[in-house]
Amino acid sequence: MFAKLSHEYFELIKNQKNFRKQHTNSIKLNMVILGHKLGYRVYTNGLTQDQISKIGNGFVNKEWLYDIHWYKDKKGEYYMPEILSLAAESELGHWKKGDSSKMKNPAVKFDFQKLLITNAELRLLVFKTRSKLELEELNLYFEKAIKAYPHLTKKSLFLFVCFEHETKNLFYCEKHKT
Repeated sequence: MFAKLSHEYFELIKNQKNFRKQHTNSIKLNMVILGHKLGYRVYTNGLTQDQISKIGNGFVNKEWLYDIHWYKDKKGEYYMPEILSLAAESELGHWKKGDSSKMKNPAVKFDFQKLLITNAELRLLVFKTRSKLELEELNLYFEKAIKAYPHLTKKSLFLFVCFEHETKNLFYCEKHKT
């Protein structure tokens, strides 16, 4: 799925369309479809009515705390989450509106902080960097933040997917709390 999205992403950039919003929507749509196929209830936002009709499932709720959630309710009950299997954030921008810190990639770091505090079984961050060096810097930040946050349980799982512009490659890695 992410290889297909990577190809689409770099094509959108090449054609200079409104790639950020289009690609974010495509990521969300594909994640919603996959979540439903796997039997989850799904929260997301930003999908068009046409996209929602393509999903073929009556339940697509709006964004709750994260860009995308996969969860299961207690059997026979609604709004009684029993398990949050996935919390995902997709951040294809670099700057966070209102941020005056002058730090690199505050939008990505802000979204990562939201994933850092969730108790989902899997935390997914989809983002982009301008270069391999920028990706390496963010990778060190992620490792440091995971290690420093005391409320994560041992073996908490993070999945990172990055569209890197300089080499036009897709990078993927898993990280665990040790």
